[in-house]
Amino acid sequence: MNKLLRLLVVMVAGLTAFTLTAIGAAPAQAKPASASISVYLADGVTPAGSTVLHPGDQVVVKGTGFDPNANTSGLPVPVPPGVPHGTFITFGAFAPKWKPSTGAPESARTTVRAQTKWALSRAALNKVPNVPFDMRRTVRQQWVPLSRSGSFTARITLATPAKKPADGRWGIYTFGAADAVNAAQETMVPLRYSPEPGPNTPKPAPKNLVWAYSPNFARTVVKSTSGALGGNGGAAVDDAGRMSFELVENTVRDGRGELRYRGTVVASTKFHLLEIALADPVIRVAGTRAVLSMRTSTTDMNGDDAMRRVDIADLTLTRGQVAKLARGENIRGVSATFRRGITPTSLAALSIGKASPVAIRF
Repeated sequence: MNKLLRLLVVMVAGLTAFTLTAIGAAPAQAKPASASISVYLADGVTPAGSTVLHPGDQVVVKGTGFDPNANTSGLPVPVPPGVPHGTFITFGAFAPKWKPSTGAPESARTTVRAQTKWALSRAALNKVPNVPFDMRRTVRQQWVPLSRSGSFTARITLATPAKKPADGRWGIYTFGAADAVNAAQETMVPLRYSPEPGPNTPKPAPKNLVWAYSPNFARTVVKSTSGALGGNGGAAVDDAGRMSFELVENTVRDGRGELRYRGTVVASTKFHLLEIALADPVIRVAGTRAVLSMRTSTTDMNGDDAMRRVDIADLTLTRGQVAKLARGENIRGVSATFRRGITPTSLAALSIGKASPVAIRF
């Protein structure tokens, strides 16, 4: 795992040096404009008001008065120093004392990153480097245009954060992006939200293939690199960091055939300097031997933009497991051994050592 961490450190240092050289010293920050937001239901017209909302519901956030030239200081990546860092627009349960301008810690602001939007002017976005690392892609994944007059429109799909402060208040919040601190852009509109399923709440996909990848996989991604793991399209990641995928086809007959699954899991480091996707597993079964392949990113930084199928691990089944598989019964503890030649490089670094056992469910 140290190999992956060393790679990340080198990338951060190189990118920071590149941006500081290319951009130069940050100019004085412009005086913040007075900012405000209004929140509407999915039609973009009806005020959210006292409507009870649930996971999967959408709201439209309209902002005005957000100075597009402000927020020029903050983290050096992904937005370079001196370039306006923009504003985050997010749904979450924030503590009563949540504002960065008053020194509130990040733990006071619980959100779902995938549903957080990033308001930034097009001019600022175009100044985010795309070489030697494509940081512009990182921002564009969340980007909503911020006009010259300081207005934006963002559509947010509500989702329940994994953690919530005991006294957290549900609502739409805005604050300076990428550690930019600007009290004038710290706004909040409360929402009536219930974490209980509603008519638009996605139904959880069946967890037919469950795999932690390796004993250190989730810990390295989430803890050591301050990154994240997330699943979609039939895949999920549980609180223990185990990936799961939905079965779509089973052609195993007489001990031979394939188990095909769907779903994509994305593993990313902080700032998405590294972003790799693992998708659509296939298990090719031949008696007590099997091979698990997955579609993986073609580079260390392009996520699911471009992928190719790679053989990831050899599986060894006991005779009892083979018999259960033939009867369509659940099996767990299937021994796995990583193969050589795993790509991209960052995934290969995460594949050094022992592989976790695989569980197959029907």
